[in-house]
Amino acid sequence: MKSRIWSATCTAIVLGVSVGLLAQEAQAPQTPSKSAAAKAITVTGCVGKAEAAPTGTAGAPGAATATDTTKFVLSKAEMSPSATGTAGAANPPATAIASEYRLDGDDAKLTPHVGHKVEITGTVEETKGATQPPAASAANAPKLKVDNLKMVAPSCQ
Repeated sequence: MKSRIWSATCTAIVLGVSVGLLAQEAQAPQTPSKSAAAKAITVTGCVGKAEAAPTGTAGAPGAATATDTTKFVLSKAEMSPSATGTAGAANPPATAIASEYRLDGDDAKLTPHVGHKVEITGTVEETKGATQPPAASAANAPKLKVDNLKMVAPSCQ
């Protein structure tokens, strides 16, 4: 009799903990997907190598490190006509109108496409100066984290 009560108690505890864990796991993926989808954009442009950062400048040490980590840029960027995001199409992020982006992606994925016209889907990293007009150099361009890349044309013309 005692073993039946003990078995029933253990079974109830295991079931209670399992239900609690399953309920937590089901709710977790909902929050990140909403924020990531809101910032996702699709742009078309030309992939190129980023220029090396100037060395020996005492005025802006933070600006030099931004270009040191950026190896590729997307120039002549335009919103892609094949973008189908309903939320993104109605209200694109302010940085979506930039003509140049610093690309944050896998070198092995980007290197073969240098000089190609590509369509990139990714998320734009919010910058502090997003309300300011774009600067002439790629060092101040918004950073685009590459999620998907598709070649549109073998040359940028």
